[in-house]
Amino acid sequence: MSLSDIVSGVSFPAIRGTQAGNEYFIVMCPLKRLKKIFTFDESTLSAEDRAQRLLNLGRIPQITKYIHQNRFNYAFSSLTACIDGHCSFQPISFEGHGSKIGNLLVDDDAEFYITDGQHRSAAINRALEEDPSLGDETISVVFFVNKDLKQRQKIFRDLNLYPVKTSKSTAVLYGDAPEELLSNEVANKSAFFKGVIDFSENNLSARSSKLFMHSSLFAANMELVKDVTSDNWESKAVEAVSFWDCLAENLPLWQQAKNHQIKPADRKHYVLFTAIVLKSFAILGHELLAGHKNWQSILKKLKTIDWDRSNKQMWEGRCYNNGRIDHSNAASILTVNALKQNLGIPLSAEQQKHEAKFMGVMDGN
Repeated sequence: MSLSDIVSGVSFPAIRGTQAGNEYFIVMCPLKRLKKIFTFDESTLSAEDRAQRLLNLGRIPQITKYIHQNRFNYAFSSLTACIDGHCSFQPISFEGHGSKIGNLLVDDDAEFYITDGQHRSAAINRALEEDPSLGDETISVVFFVNKDLKQRQKIFRDLNLYPVKTSKSTAVLYGDAPEELLSNEVANKSAFFKGVIDFSENNLSARSSKLFMHSSLFAANMELVKDVTSDNWESKAVEAVSFWDCLAENLPLWQQAKNHQIKPADRKHYVLFTAIVLKSFAILGHELLAGHKNWQSILKKLKTIDWDRSNKQMWEGRCYNNGRIDHSNAASILTVNALKQNLGIPLSAEQQKHEAKFMGVMDGN
């Protein structure tokens, strides 16, 4: 089809490529044009007539927030879309590299279907409503042309067949938010945590020499220090390192594990190698740092606690139930309660409420 066959349409600067013998085009699309070209709503169609999963509206505010919080350093991968309708590519030259660079003109009657990236597109549109200055910035879009429904469905399937989601630990490691910077600092500056944190996996294997995932340490740090900002994260990191290292000095099992005196497979017998207890230590630490000048002396009492899971009187129904670790908020509160009771620290009103409910359930059993 020639350019003269298209009466009117929308054009994009484009690069032409080939995959599996089929042409595709990479274009630079101004963000303000996304809403204008991607107008077709597939949510009204039945599952078999769609070539895309339904939009998860809960994800939109998260991505929009990411854009605003990273206004000058956000990054998005390409959207992928299909064009159903007439289009023509006009190269700047008919020889050499110029034959692959030019303009893609798409007929006004053509329909654009997002195949991958609908949540990014929706979030960008919402961000534009709040910050129109984003409009002239661009995102790359990969366009496949002349694809029917079955072909669009196959593209969606193929693009999502082998995705590997980045672990939370890696995301924190590569992040630059104040909270992430703080957690990275703690992982590297703490005498205890240095060398025992896994920065890449979603789950620790039973044979791992590491003691905690970075994502677990990050979650714990967010309980230990509050209101972290770009101005105070370094000072709060120093405070966090001080607490964690003092805590570790009073946990002989932690020290033995770090020194390879406890086999990785044997760590499962102790609750203090779990993410929920790490979080509970952090909640306790936040209270101690805020209201107890002698918190270092208080932590020394931890040496007398039996951390073995067989100590059901202390741990059953709190950080684990029926042999399975419980990661709920209620579990963290009940675990903190057990720690505070052993340390001789009064429970808060909210903690007493949870404790009364817990004891009522236990008495009922």
